[in-house]
Amino acid sequence: MSIPTIIGTTGFGMSGGSATTNILEEFSNIYGLKTDMGGASTFECKFFTENIFALENALKTDSDIDYAIKKFLYNAKQASQEHLYIKNFGNTFLTSSFEYIDKISNTYLGGIYKKYDYTFLKKEEKKHINYTHTLYDYLCQNREYNEYEPYPWVPGFAPFGKVYYADFDEAFYKITQEYIQKVFLPLYNHFNGGGYILADALYRTNTAPSELRYFNKSKALMTNRDPRDLYVMNKELYGEWFIPTWDVDKWIKYYRHRRKCIKPQKEHNTSNILHLQFEELIYDYENSLTKIKDFLSLNDEQHIKKGKIFIPEKSKQNTQVFRKYPKYIKDIEKIEKELSEFCYNYSENQVRYFTEEEVKSTRQESLEDIRKTVCIFQKTGKLPFSILKGTFIFSTLYKYIKSFKNRKGIKSIIKGIIKVFFAVIYFPIEFFLNLFNLKKYYKLNNHRKVEFK
Repeated sequence: MSIPTIIGTTGFGMSGGSATTNILEEFSNIYGLKTDMGGASTFECKFFTENIFALENALKTDSDIDYAIKKFLYNAKQASQEHLYIKNFGNTFLTSSFEYIDKISNTYLGGIYKKYDYTFLKKEEKKHINYTHTLYDYLCQNREYNEYEPYPWVPGFAPFGKVYYADFDEAFYKITQEYIQKVFLPLYNHFNGGGYILADALYRTNTAPSELRYFNKSKALMTNRDPRDLYVMNKELYGEWFIPTWDVDKWIKYYRHRRKCIKPQKEHNTSNILHLQFEELIYDYENSLTKIKDFLSLNDEQHIKKGKIFIPEKSKQNTQVFRKYPKYIKDIEKIEKELSEFCYNYSENQVRYFTEEEVKSTRQESLEDIRKTVCIFQKTGKLPFSILKGTFIFSTLYKYIKSFKNRKGIKSIIKGIIKVFFAVIYFPIEFFLNLFNLKKYYKLNNHRKVEFK
């Protein structure tokens, strides 16, 4: 049987990786992982590379191998219970993961300590552990410890279970490829031979060259985005915690740090990693498309849905957003100076011009300012309004009143009314409890300072 090539699309965090996924979905011989919303970009298939990479690193460094394997199995169990993993890989995912671990490791019966172990104990055995602990203490109480120790020490109890150990060798990659192939087997039925399976967020940008070795046949496509837009859009629209835009200097350092993998990959991984620019996908669509087709050996006949999923003209509204927010002009000038090689060079006829009305519409409180307010409250207890208002907002009564926005139908509204009725009864008690807790936290922490950097 001819094995499909697995394509992994990714980006650097809100940097346009899903745009590449959308383009690839338009080809007839590319099968995207199934999702509930229809598009492959709505299922970030992160389990394989994230967990196998951590496992490989532990084996290579001979460091915390038992912990790494149990964490792998724990995460495999969590994934095996997720709807989209079941939908794509079937019900044998967890079994295959255990078989994989058995092939690369050895075990002995020893003491278990970590939460990952308890996940796989039967419910009855978990309850029984308290008895075993008591039995151990009872049997040991009259036993003398005769070894000399400068400080007092007595043996401690730990429940019994598997302890893993292993050595790393090159067979790891072959066994891993067999594991991946077995897990992906349900998806092969969509091909008579050849073809591609498309998985969004399969690879991480900095470790992709290593992660590609886990697959028999695979390629990665990475998309980057103009740092000016990412900076402004995170402040105003995204508010993502993993994009540090509190401070422009910190943003510049972080952006450059995350992109340091691009140059070596372009030099050493041209056959299996393709780097793309989000803005080029839009403003230089045909040339970008040619790069993708050449990289994956695709042809025009296979591009049966061209312009149906990824529409460059519509995606233009997601570019040059930094021009819409003049209040960041000094920050943008600094970014252009420090990160000039990453800033897309728009031609005169590509530049977007925003009307005065469009610029006025941006003069509301930014999402980042809201995040700052919430962060200050978290660290110091300081609210942006009176403590009495805060006490009401944190109440169950407020939550149920607010829920009426989303209630539709008589039955749902009646349920809401009943909940509000009981919340009103409970409100005086809850109000004073909240008031007490808020005042206490503020008194303990209001002296703390929060630095946004």
